[in-house]
Amino acid sequence: MLYSLKNEEKKYEKKEDLQKILKYLENNQETIKELDLSSNVFLPDAMAELCKYIKKIKNLKTIILDGIFTTLTKEEMLECFKLISLSITGKDIILLDLSNNALSSELPIEFINLLSNLNSLKFLNIRNCGLGKKGGDIIGECFVNLKTKDNLEYLDIAQNRFFVFPEKLILGINSLKNLNVLKLEYNTIEKITMTKALEILKNHPLEILDIRDNFLNIEGCKILGEIFATWNIRELYMGDCLCQNEGILEFIKNANKKFTSMNLPGDCKEDNDIVLDISYNDWEQDCVEELTDFCDKYNIKKLIITGNFYEDESQLNKVMREYGGELVSQEEENEEEKKGEVDETLISMLKNIH
Repeated sequence: MLYSLKNEEKKYEKKEDLQKILKYLENNQETIKELDLSSNVFLPDAMAELCKYIKKIKNLKTIILDGIFTTLTKEEMLECFKLISLSITGKDIILLDLSNNALSSELPIEFINLLSNLNSLKFLNIRNCGLGKKGGDIIGECFVNLKTKDNLEYLDIAQNRFFVFPEKLILGINSLKNLNVLKLEYNTIEKITMTKALEILKNHPLEILDIRDNFLNIEGCKILGEIFATWNIRELYMGDCLCQNEGILEFIKNANKKFTSMNLPGDCKEDNDIVLDISYNDWEQDCVEELTDFCDKYNIKKLIITGNFYEDESQLNKVMREYGGELVSQEEENEEEKKGEVDETLISMLKNIH
């Protein structure tokens, strides 16, 4: 059963403000499995009372804490973070969402101990938390310390202002044996450490990889091409990475090594269902010609090329339409709608475990 306060957007200061909530939690501690506190704010006194009741929930599997520390001072946030971490320690949590909280790199030991021992965790969303390199390294160490490394499937650690790729984070990610979805977008990671991270990840197949708004050099583009060729990847987002002509052509050259079955005349082409985003990378018309052959060969389901310097994409569009693909050359949605798409991926994965 889900108990959600998501759309209330209230501020709770003391125990008296929580009476209705506490009564409900007390009466339903046997049946509640999912708890969503998103967009509500709890001061330390209120959080302390709330956590007493969260601790009593026997079968809690999902806890969503999106934006619950908004407007708190640093001291208040740390105190509340400690309390909530302690309240779910020892529980078999499957999904933990801490996104849109100003956690910074000063993560309390209570949270570090929680994450280091949360062997049941399958889905972790720690997006837009201002972790920085130091915080990223702490998260990576937690992954390394997990006794069971084959449960975590989905990691969203986007928008954390890494600037350079945290070394311990990539080692921690690489230790997660069954990770399927990795979201690293909007971290402004520079070229050299991004390339080193991709080299480490190369032998760790993912289904979805999002590295938009980071930086790629030629070697990084080559590795992404090799990743495309060897992984059973469904979605690869490498938009806004300053790849330019040379980088995109290097990607295509290596991605073209992906095995594809030979079709006899009259056979139906294999449906790959691949989404590829190479938008805002400053590439020009000669890439369109290579992309046309590439998309025809692999039946790319959706190709996003918005914000580049090509002159004519009509032949590419024609080829993709012939096999039922979609070419996106104009802005199609705002960022909130894109976030909705990401949530659909997570929802789909959650359905498979219930």
